Amino acid sequence: MPDRTPTPTPIPTLTAPSPLPRNGFNRNDDDRPNPQREQFAKFFESSLAEQSHDLYALRAVATASQPPDESSLAQLISRVVSHYEHYYETKAAWAQRDINPMFSPSWTSTTENIFMWIGGWRPSAAFHLLHSKSGMQLEARLDEVIRGGTVKDLGDVSATQLQALDRLQRETVKAERVISEEAAEAQEALAAAEVLQLVSSGDRGNMESKMAGLKERMTAVLARADRLRIDTIRGITDILNSIQAVHFLIAAAEMFLGVHEYGKEKDQLAAQWEA
Repeated sequence: MPDRTPTPTPIPTLTAPSPLPRNGFNRNDDDRPNPQREQFAKFFESSLAEQSHDLYALRAVATASQPPDESSLAQLISRVVSHYEHYYETKAAWAQRDINPMFSPSWTSTTENIFMWIGGWRPSAAFHLLHSKSGMQLEARLDEVIRGGTVKDLGDVSATQLQALDRLQRETVKAERVISEEAAEAQEALAAAEVLQLVSSGDRGNMESKMAGLKERMTAVLARADRLRIDTIRGITDILNSIQAVHFLIAAAEMFLGVHEYGKEKDQLAAQWEA
């Protein structure tokens, strides 16, 4: 099976933004070309294309009359998961340069943005996706299971696997809470007396320095959230057997790509109504 691992997209060198006018914020800032957003938007689209290729390969394996051997399955799963990891590593590199677009992304739809947790999908949602798909596949093959047939998908997750998944889910939810608390602390710091004094005095220099510190904290929070996202994917696929992992990755890709396309269509219709 050919390896479609993409060549890492180079990170652009960005120039510092123009200073804000002393008499207030520039209302036209959002209309100016932003190299950071444009470059990452292109990378995001290439990642979606790669995910579509991966989905095609995963579906081919899942529907094959003679599935590949374990070694080939393991290589496919590793490649797909590594593509997720490459995306988040690249995202982290861009976030180090400018955190702002990562929390107000122009490359995702307004529908996707509604459900975001710290710049992306909530890791614990992966377990709900897994259980939903498992239940659907078990129901579809219930008669076969009753007759003693072999089910080679998420419908045959064992009790031992369920226990391991439950432990991982609990650990993931606990980590989410810690990260959420860190994000809340950084956001609440914006309302501290020191910041209010800087705002009232119009001290732009010290205000820039203070905001830079708060953004650094949010950058660290985003990095932890993205690390938890990829650790969750890896953790789940490690617990599942090869063909089960294939079906889980299919469900994940279908959800991500499907919601993205749905959201884009809704945004396009909204733009047409506004035109």
